Amino acid sequence: MSRAGTSFLSQSPGAVVRPEACAPFVPRPSQTWRLYRRLVRTEIAFFAPPEMPPEADVLKLCMQAAPAPGVCNFCCPTIVIDLTPPEEALWDGIEAKSRKVIRQAMREAVAVADVPLTEENWNAFRAAHETLRSRKRKADALGVGQISDLAAKGQYVMTVSRNAEGAILSWHGYARGHGHVRLLNTVSAIDPARDTAWNNLVGRANRLHHWRDMLRFKSDGVTSYDLGGVYRGEDDPEQMNIARFKKSFGGAMADTFDAVLPLTGKGRIALALVGLVSAEARSGT
Repeated sequence: MSRAGTSFLSQSPGAVVRPEACAPFVPRPSQTWRLYRRLVRTEIAFFAPPEMPPEADVLKLCMQAAPAPGVCNFCCPTIVIDLTPPEEALWDGIEAKSRKVIRQAMREAVAVADVPLTEENWNAFRAAHETLRSRKRKADALGVGQISDLAAKGQYVMTVSRNAEGAILSWHGYARGHGHVRLLNTVSAIDPARDTAWNNLVGRANRLHHWRDMLRFKSDGVTSYDLGGVYRGEDDPEQMNIARFKKSFGGAMADTFDAVLPLTGKGRIALALVGLVSAEARSGT
């Protein structure tokens, strides 16, 4: 990822590329999260550090291309697809088996489209995510706090895939800015209680969903598509299957970094105590 310009931490790629319309609705995080934010002024910077020091107690750097100097950084391995080549080259970069599945989903009239972040759509998405968590013990918390921060900045994008009858088969939620998008949330309508035909259709739709999203963002000037983290280990079969799925779209391995910087005495105290709060509460879920 290229970086140009200056900031008080490191190089900055310049102005944020925002969606054409800001989200009209901002999800409401948990009461614990909201209380913390009232007590501790927190500035969030996605993809690149701010150009000037913010007037805040804490600065959170998320999804950065390079580690922040002088502080502890959390490294997130991921796969990033360069969207600048022609569409034909992107298509050729997808594994042949996945291309076949995508074509079949097209023939089945699966449709992919943006959906506005309204309260109604948010409630439907959150319900789908809760259903996912009820059947998948290792499913991550939704991270409502981070989504709220992104939505407030107009940097959260939600897309869905639907079958020919209009039923939602999959949801994708993205952070967007500085010419990049990062997949944050993916929820599919896989249901062990339903037949194989349904679940196979959902699997095909999710592959087409990624492909259509890649083209949607490419046409909008986005240059890189981050698949939101990838498992590099060999001990978790479920995570290894997800990693194989993500690798099937091509792209290159990369590392992104998160860091939290205290800017005031209050910020240092807050960060010293935040470990006493559960991870789910910290996520605002």
